[in-house]
Amino acid sequence: MPSSSDPTSSLAPASTWAETVSKRQRWIILFGIGLVTAIEIANRNSLNILLPDMEGNVAADADQISWVLNLYNMGFLCSMALNSAMTRWLGARKHLLLSTFLYSLGAIGCFLSSHSLNLLLFSRALMGFGGGAYLIRYAVLVFVLFQGKDRMVPLTYATLLRYVIKVCYPPVLGVLADNFHWNYAFLLDFPFLAMGAFLIWKFLPPGHLIPVSKEKVDIKGAVLLIMAMIAIVTFLSRGERDLWFESPFIVTCLLVAVACLTWFFLWESHPANDNPVLHLRQIWRTQSLRATFGATMILGTGLGGCLFVLPLYLRNVQDYSALQTGGFFSCYLFGQGCGSMACLWFLMKKLGGLWTTCLGFVLLGAGFVTCIYAWTPDTPGWLLASVIFVQGIGIAAAMTGISNLAIGHADLMHVGEAETAYYFVRQAGSVLGVTGVAVLLDRRMTLHSHRLLDVANRFSPTVQMYLRDFASTVARKGGGAKSPTLGALELFRNGVITQTRLLSFIDISFCLAVVCVFGVVLALLAGGKIKRIFMHLPMA
Repeated sequence: MPSSSDPTSSLAPASTWAETVSKRQRWIILFGIGLVTAIEIANRNSLNILLPDMEGNVAADADQISWVLNLYNMGFLCSMALNSAMTRWLGARKHLLLSTFLYSLGAIGCFLSSHSLNLLLFSRALMGFGGGAYLIRYAVLVFVLFQGKDRMVPLTYATLLRYVIKVCYPPVLGVLADNFHWNYAFLLDFPFLAMGAFLIWKFLPPGHLIPVSKEKVDIKGAVLLIMAMIAIVTFLSRGERDLWFESPFIVTCLLVAVACLTWFFLWESHPANDNPVLHLRQIWRTQSLRATFGATMILGTGLGGCLFVLPLYLRNVQDYSALQTGGFFSCYLFGQGCGSMACLWFLMKKLGGLWTTCLGFVLLGAGFVTCIYAWTPDTPGWLLASVIFVQGIGIAAAMTGISNLAIGHADLMHVGEAETAYYFVRQAGSVLGVTGVAVLLDRRMTLHSHRLLDVANRFSPTVQMYLRDFASTVARKGGGAKSPTLGALELFRNGVITQTRLLSFIDISFCLAVVCVFGVVLALLAGGKIKRIFMHLPMA
């Protein structure tokens, strides 16, 4: 006899609509949710291209503009954590339509915020809360609608659709930013959102994918989790700028985060809580999911760090335009798409989840090691594209393998909670990766700038010779109204800044390569605890 804490104990044994929809309807549902999921992932992966343009137009400094990413991640994490609870409450169709409305409303706000930082930040948080629903719902729908071997063909077409949109999105984003204005890029999402929302409304039946409890929503758990996420993201994002524990505000954020998380875990695990936000007891009993938390966190860290540092190098050291940077992002995403298809049809069958994961981390780490030796202010574009392409393949292999290890044992009744836990941990790792890279970049730039200026002082005669050459060039090119000496100092300053950034990015690449080594070790440790593996493809 089921216990009162079992989320399915009050359910009738009736069939759900997932067992009754036609094959054609399943394909249309897959296409509709695939459109909105692909456009959200493409926007999230590619928006870093626009940060330099945003910074000038909304009168923000580097710290303020970084909140464009941080607030999106905060909303995204809160939405992912509440995903299963929202679906149990509203049903899949209402939840997806509500999420599309919130995401669209946030995109409109971003379009209207071309000169307003506050509106831009609020709109990004709203977009994140809306966009956090797509990834998990897409994964659950594929898992429920297509069973066993019948899942291969739909997964193939879904992967192709997703990566066609993801590969084409960054260059179009760059064209809009270079030729019009960065805020026009947010209008790019609306045709996909409108078509996807119509197909979801028209063909996705109301109700639930699988039997769910009819108990009331866990408001207390939801509030505690949202407060904890806000405090954690604020602590990580503002800590370096506010000197960490020297700031009372940062200390308060940490205390609030610890208190809310502790209270949340105690409440979610309490036997009296019949319908928790996250079924932590069921998640903890899933050995494969528990064993892969470390490797999943490492994967998110590598993914977030790579996507954050790449556009900074391309636009601040190599001086590529938004369109050119978008082309490199497309190369990375094309490699990711090729890697996903290779895993789907070949690598997973030959190597299994564990060794596919290890191969992915090795390829990703090899790309970072190559960056250490190849990155210069004038590295050839073909070499950059080759390294980025290989890193895309590595990310795809690692994501496919880890999701296989983590969610392969999830049963149908709890697949939503398993997917939520996996993607939540991965996105939390991405937040840590972005924060860690930002902190490391700030500290290494300070260190390298001091060292470069110290070397310049010790080689003063040589530096003076170069300054005279710069001044002579300014005098010839700049006209009589220009100050050659000030122009020479400005050229020298720009050279120091460029070299400082380059050395800092190389240091970050080394750290990310070390992270990949830890990923291999944690994957091997997790693989030893898992007895059975079968195919399960990730959605990003």
